[in-house]
Parts: sequence; C-alpha cells; structure tokens
Amino acid sequence: MKLNLEQISTIARGAARISYVDEKICLFRFTKEQEDLYEVSNADFYKKTFATAGVILEFMTDSSTLSLEVEVFSGSSRKFFAHSIYVNGNKYATLNCLCDNNGIFGGKWTFPEGEKKVKIYFPWSTASRIIDMSLDDGATLIPVRKQKKMIMFGDSITHGYDAMSPENSYAARLADALDVEAINKGIGGEVFRGKLSEFKDSIEPDYITVAYGTNDWSVGNRERFETHCKAFYENLSKNYPNSKIFAITPIWRNEYATGKITDIGTLDRVEEYIREVTAALPNVTVIKGLDLVPPSADFFAPDIIHPNDKGFEHYFENLVAEIKKHID
Repeated sequence: MKLNLEQISTIARGAARISYVDEKICLFRFTKEQEDLYEVSNADFYKKTFATAGVILEFMTDSSTLSLEVEVFSGSSRKFFAHSIYVNGNKYATLNCLCDNNGIFGGKWTFPEGEKKVKIYFPWSTASRIIDMSLDDGATLIPVRKQKKMIMFGDSITHGYDAMSPENSYAARLADALDVEAINKGIGGEVFRGKLSEFKDSIEPDYITVAYGTNDWSVGNRERFETHCKAFYENLSKNYPNSKIFAITPIWRNEYATGKITDIGTLDRVEEYIREVTAALPNVTVIKGLDLVPPSADFFAPDIIHPNDKGFEHYFENLVAEIKKHID
C-alpha cells in the first residue's frame, strides 16, 4: 500500500505545509511567505529552508513491513544525513549516508507482529522528498496526535548542527520531552531578522523558543542587531499574545573564553540587550544560554561553536528543566 499525499499529511509533524513537487511529497517547515523572504534576501539561507529539520512521521500500524524511498539534496553545509526509524520507542533502523547528501536512497524493513507505534525522524542536514512510502496492503494507519504545538526559531544550533542523528538535536529532544508538535525554523548562519517574525504561521503555538544572537555578535554590527532583535520579539509577542515565548541567549563558544569583543561588545552584551528589549513583553521569558552547555571543547564539534551529541544532551536537559518551571 503506497501512501498518498493525504495519508502522509495526516501523520506528518513539524511541517508548515505539504505538497507534491515533481511527483514527490515535500514537507516544508517554512510558510510560503517566509520562504519568499529568504529567497530575495539570502540565497544560501533560502536553500536551507528546504532542509527537513524537525519533520517527523508518527503513526500506529499493524503492518509487518515498511519501505521508504527518498530523494535527498543539500539543506546545509554538512555532507551527511540520517532518517531514524523508531518502533515502540526504540531505535529500529536508520536510512543514512555519512559522505554525500545528494541522490536517491531507500530501504525496506520487517517489523514485529501486531500493532506498534512507528516514528520516523527526517534529517536536519538535508532536504528529503518522499518518492515512495509503503506499508502492507490493507494495513492500519492511525495518526499519533499531539495536544500542544511549538515553533522554534534559531540559527544553526536550532537547525541541528552537529547532531549525528536528527533525534539527538536539542530541538528534537525538547519536542519529544514536551510531547508537542514542533516546527523547527532554524537556519544555519541566521541572525535576528525582524521581518521574519512579521509573518504568522497557520498554527497557534502554545510555546515558542527563539535562539539567535551568536551570529549577530560574531558579525558585530551593533545597530543592525539591536534594531532587528527588538523588532523580532515585539512582532512575535504581538502575533502570538497567548503563547509562552522563551528567549534563549547564546551558549558558550570558544571565542567567549578568549575575551573577543566585537562592535556589539562581549558576548554577554547580547544577553543583556535581549533582557532589556523583552522586559516589557509579558509573555517572554529569558533563559541564560551560558548555563546550558558546559564550557569545554569536549561538548562541541571541532569548530567549538556547534554542540556535538554530548553537548546537545546537556543543552536539552538544562533547557527543558528551565522551561518546565514556567509551563507546569
């Protein structure tokens, strides 16, 4: 039984919209208006909007087999990707490649007998379009519903750099822990962009996380940073007055330890300014990023900017503890 667009739409999570493109099913995490903004402002960021970061297929089925064929192409600067397949909460299989992120890939797996819950995490590092997804003929397909929704804005760390599997990023771990449907808007290299937060998604999120600032500081344009940071939070608070918004300030990076100063000042100044501009916004809570990941290269990729899997574990555990203080 080959699943069609309508069937996949019922089990997809983390997609702002879903449609056929060149006879393949595409799961987009940005609205068309948001994509258009990137298309005219930054070609590299526009390409990254098509990465399937945070996209998940989750369903109950009694099928004894699953086949999946996808077309994968670049959605980041990384050359690896993975689709992680979980059955009843345990990792069951992986469709991945560690050296190239372009081409057609597929596999077929045999499942345990009886009804089971299947969850497929799509890659953060690439765009992945579904050519074919099939279950046994006549098999059940029951969507797993989520009661709450979340939108996650951010740069490369929210995007997923450098988790080796998509479920290991802090964004994926946080969505799982809160049991929410989360749309990941992370873009590698992104800074505060006030215009982006003018566009509303079709969902009304219960929670929103925002994690920009480290690239603003690195680029070092104080006027631009202050203007766009202020606009971003004000637009977001206005568009989603009933959402709990969590402003995550930059995490530790090696240049912080060396005392680097840019036009903005030290990295601490980014947090100070975010606290200043959100103080009057009642639905925004600031979370100190420097407390999330230990200040050691052991928890980062070789660039000592992006967390590795161990770093993401700390990021998630500390972040979810802070968020639960405000939502429980």
